[in-house]
Amino acid sequence: MKYAMFLALGLLASPAMAQGPSFDCGQAEGAVEELICTSPELSALDRELTRLFDLVADGPNMTDTLFKGIQAYQRGWIKGRDDCWKTTDVTACVQQAYATRIAQLRAAHADARAHPGDSLGPFPYTCPGFNDVISVTFINAGDPMAVVQWQDVTKVLSQSAAASGARYSDGQVTFWTKGDSAQFTTPTGKTVTCQQDDMG
Repeated sequence: MKYAMFLALGLLASPAMAQGPSFDCGQAEGAVEELICTSPELSALDRELTRLFDLVADGPNMTDTLFKGIQAYQRGWIKGRDDCWKTTDVTACVQQAYATRIAQLRAAHADARAHPGDSLGPFPYTCPGFNDVISVTFINAGDPMAVVQWQDVTKVLSQSAAASGARYSDGQVTFWTKGDSAQFTTPTGKTVTCQQDDMG
C-alpha cells in the first residue's frame, strides 16, 4: 500500500486491538485520545474513519499532490477533534467530529465508497415542499447515526426507537427512513416526505 495508514488520526499508525481505535493507546496523547481509547463507540468511529482515509490515500485516483492536501486537511481535523476537550460534552463533540469527517470523505472521494464498511452513502433525497436536495450519510460504527446535509447546514442525528424503519433525531431535526422514502422534520418544525433519488 503506497499511502495507507501513513496518518492514523493523530499518531503514526500501529496495530490496533480488535476493539480499540486505529492508533496505539499506549501512546495516546491528550484527553481526547485517552477518551477514545476507553470508549468502544468512539473507537469504532476512529476505525471507520481510518478505513476510509486509507481507501482514499491508497486508491487509484491518488497522487502525491492530492495526498499532501488530504494529509494536511486531516492534520487540521485532528487538531479540531482534540479541541473537543474544551467543550461541556466532550464525548458528543468527538462523536460529531468523526461523523462529519466520515461524511466528508464519502462525499468527496469515490474511493472511500469503493468497499463496504460501517458507513453508507451519501444518498440524495428530494423532498417536495423543501427547496433543497438533502444528502444523507448513514454511520453504523458504534451508536448508529445519520449525517443530514443541505446547503451549508450539517446535522448529526442519533438513531432512536421506531416502530418501523430507522429514525434519527437530535431533538429538533428528525429523519425517519422507511425503504427508499423518509419523513424529514426541518429545524422550523415542518415535516415533509422525501424520496431517495439514487444510490449516491
